[in-house]
Amino acid sequence: MKEIFQDYVRNAFDGEVQAQHKFKQFGLNYQSYFPSNKDAQLLDVGIGRGEMLSCMQSWGYQNYHGIDISPSTVKFCSEIGLNCQLVEDSADYLFENENSFDVVTVIDVLEHIKKENVIFFLKALKSSLKLGGVAIIQLPNLQAPDGQLHRYNDITHEVGYIEHSLAQVLMVAGFDDFFFKGFEEFVLGTLRERVKKTFRWLHWLFVRFCREVDGNINPKILHPVFCAVVKKND
Repeated sequence: MKEIFQDYVRNAFDGEVQAQHKFKQFGLNYQSYFPSNKDAQLLDVGIGRGEMLSCMQSWGYQNYHGIDISPSTVKFCSEIGLNCQLVEDSADYLFENENSFDVVTVIDVLEHIKKENVIFFLKALKSSLKLGGVAIIQLPNLQAPDGQLHRYNDITHEVGYIEHSLAQVLMVAGFDDFFFKGFEEFVLGTLRERVKKTFRWLHWLFVRFCREVDGNINPKILHPVFCAVVKKND
């Protein structure tokens, strides 16, 4: 997949510009987990087009940084004035920066890591956090209706997760303080969004009913994207 990551900005996203809607989405979904101390050390792993880095910057944090294995994403983000660097291996970088960060965001990254390397990466993530530090891990939700759409939307996706499987790898990696939440995409409060949320709620009721009738597993979070908020306590 190295050839795809070489020019990932062009072949993985809808246009070579930042997705403006993500700024408000990240703010409403994640800003409350960031510290009030604006001198906190922040890291974004897998920067993409830099929306999370731009949020960190606009929220007033001075000590933010991003890393990525894709030359095109680093070039793109550097050219718009964001603090980032190209790395050969993200896990190695995390291990090299032990006990360094108050918050690490891992947005749409874990699904790109091969199954046999995931626990190693999560151990590296834990090592990079300060005591009491928080990691935010966002990824496609394979327990959602039509979860396969996100799973196979990008050819570089290696594995998919639901709440239980993500909990398994987090626990084996040494995390014991975490919770999951759905990523809310409807954040503008418009009439159109309110109507969509109503129909979505009805759809999810039907999905849960069908799974109950089938005797299937019936996880709580049905958003197409979900996240783990993880804290380092030891």
